[in-house]
Amino acid sequence: MLNPGWFFPIFPVVESEPILREAFDGWQEGDGIFHYLSQLTDMPWKDVEYVDELSLDLEYFGNHSGGKFCAPIVKLLLDDDDKLSSAARGQIAKIIITKYLNNWQKLWATNVVAYNPIHNYDMVETKHTERTADNVETTDGTLGRTGSITDAHGKTQTTAHGRGERDTTYRYGMNNDTPLSKASDDFVTQENGQTTVTDGGSDVQTRQLTDKNDVQVTQDNEDTEDYELRRAGNIGVTTSQRMVQDERNLWTWNYFAQIFNDLDNELGLMYQDPCRV
Repeated sequence: MLNPGWFFPIFPVVESEPILREAFDGWQEGDGIFHYLSQLTDMPWKDVEYVDELSLDLEYFGNHSGGKFCAPIVKLLLDDDDKLSSAARGQIAKIIITKYLNNWQKLWATNVVAYNPIHNYDMVETKHTERTADNVETTDGTLGRTGSITDAHGKTQTTAHGRGERDTTYRYGMNNDTPLSKASDDFVTQENGQTTVTDGGSDVQTRQLTDKNDVQVTQDNEDTEDYELRRAGNIGVTTSQRMVQDERNLWTWNYFAQIFNDLDNELGLMYQDPCRV
């Protein structure tokens, strides 16, 4: 006959340990750890349309780690009902942000970077030059001129005048064209004289002139130069096939699985209650 004592536990019955799903009650309605993380700062995935706090809490507590026993920091902050108050959840979120946010941001940056998986060399050289030159040239001066101009004029006119007359007389016979006697000349001179007219004088003009030159020339020169040179490709140290395989291995890693593992380090122990998973 069996001893009834075998049906009683060898060790005294102890109260069950709290698990994360019970400590973070309300996680199904958006009161999980991801809600409190996003209240403190912008998370790296905040602009991704299909990622939200509730979905992450549902995955973490419902499928990944909700059945794990609570870590010491969580147990320390539990109230009498083995629940975490809002203040306690906010304090735990601050600890997580302090330890992991920088890593999460850098991991996210590598998660969204664009690249060619079969290129192991990618160099971009850029140059931006701006040149500005302002040239102002000013000429301002006054030139005065004073002088005199003398116009001299005069007139001298000399007129010589007189008159001379000569009379010649021939004598002819009847029916004869040959003069019979030598011609006689008479010369008469009259009005012999000279007239002189002199008109002399000068005109003096005094002029004072002022020339003013005021010129300003402004030149505003701007010049911009942009230069970009890119070299990319496979330099031959690794085959393209090897890089394709490394690309496949890379994407077996999951960003949010890494986030969940980091949360486990702070919130839960390594093992779960098999009866409450």
